[in-house]
Amino acid sequence: MPVVRVIRHGQITLPKEFRDTLGIDEGQMLEAELENSRIVLKPLAFVERGAVLSSKGKQKVKEALGDIKKGAVSKAYDDVDEMIRDLES
Repeated sequence: MPVVRVIRHGQITLPKEFRDTLGIDEGQMLEAELENSRIVLKPLAFVERGAVLSSKGKQKVKEALGDIKKGAVSKAYDDVDEMIRDLES
């Protein structure tokens, strides 16, 4: 069982194997709760992963991110709902 050290301001480092197994990335929010004499940390997901877009929509997002990196962006959206409607069409 890995051991962690509490450092300045109560900070700890989660073992890499835990982060990898749970898919926890730098900057991700975790939910913390006390359970008897234990501290329980759970990855917090504001939106269920993979639940928003169909596979077609996900492919379009991937292509759009490639276009953004190339500087070839042709459309701006007023809100997320408009973008999702466009991606799903």
